[in-house]
Amino acid sequence: MIDTIKTYLAMILRILLRVFRVGKFHKKRVLFFSFFGTKYSCNPVFISDYLRKNYPDFEIAWAFVDPDKYRALAEKGIKLVKYNSIEFLHILLTSRFIITNSEIPSWYPITKKQVYINTWHGGGNLKRVGAAYEKETKGKQLRGEIARKNDCIYISSSDTFTQTTLRDSFHSTGEVLSCGMPRNDILFKTGNKDFERKVREKLGIPEGNKVLLYAPTYREAKDAGEYVFDCKSVKEALSQRFGGEWTVLYRMHYFVMNTLEKSTEYIDATSLEDMQQILYISDVLITDYSSSMWDFGLTGRPCLVYATDLDYYEKNRGLYVDIHTLPFPVSENNEELIKTIRSFDADKYRVDLEAYYKELGSYEQGNATEYVCNYLVSRVDK
Repeated sequence: MIDTIKTYLAMILRILLRVFRVGKFHKKRVLFFSFFGTKYSCNPVFISDYLRKNYPDFEIAWAFVDPDKYRALAEKGIKLVKYNSIEFLHILLTSRFIITNSEIPSWYPITKKQVYINTWHGGGNLKRVGAAYEKETKGKQLRGEIARKNDCIYISSSDTFTQTTLRDSFHSTGEVLSCGMPRNDILFKTGNKDFERKVREKLGIPEGNKVLLYAPTYREAKDAGEYVFDCKSVKEALSQRFGGEWTVLYRMHYFVMNTLEKSTEYIDATSLEDMQQILYISDVLITDYSSSMWDFGLTGRPCLVYATDLDYYEKNRGLYVDIHTLPFPVSENNEELIKTIRSFDADKYRVDLEAYYKELGSYEQGNATEYVCNYLVSRVDK
């Protein structure tokens, strides 16, 4: 019943909120928000930064649930607005460009003269989304279909992502910018020692230590204790296989980190919003079903899958492909993880990675941000 009410309410609001279209229309204003206004992160940040530095005639606005947390951005000339406030709705509907990394709510009545770009927040094709995620309620799927009636331009990382996610799952028939993820451009610019030093200092990583990043996805049905592995034995295995002393970073959903017991065995990296900065300084990544595996794989460094609830996840969330067909070695418990690390075959991994990205039809070349910004400039007067 509640699900049905939400759907009808969305349809009504799409009509009522048209009143916020009244007023000056800003042809060079870009409104950004990430994860529904909860973060300053992901692809929108990289587009925003590039636009601000290279096209100062554009007006940039960012929407946040808590704007006060991001006051430093105002000093850079960025307009801050509270997400879903009256001011936000007016800016939303009078801006030429809207850029976000998730589907916008179904009750936003975007107009035909606006350019709405959804960068999404992951590439590859593993966990099911959109219409392919059968566990979603009928009402939520219907609201998704309503939202997708807005003219939307998607950014894609590969041929496979375009077909499987955008066309088949999101039912998108609109324009696709086949350029890769802007957030991944930084991973093609290795060797910036000054940048690496600053990130390491932010996280408190001892000088000279190698870095393991553990970044699993969040699941409501999984207790905090089920995410962890034996850090001591993992670090020993990493030292045996790759040499050096190791620091382990945990980057999880804050719900999980808030319930985990504090330990000197790892550093909590959850507070650093820009995931790509952490990927940049990491030597090895361990994840489960996160799209970070496709990002990190672009560096050629080892990525391992640690999926302790694989059977449950496959049945309840659903996967597009068998996870064992990916180039990233899979372990389902701590013992398997240790063996996987010790026996890691770098040559095989490199060959498998190359073949995999080729099979995906990857667009990633390290110039996605510039591509998107040039596209925005080209659409100002169209």
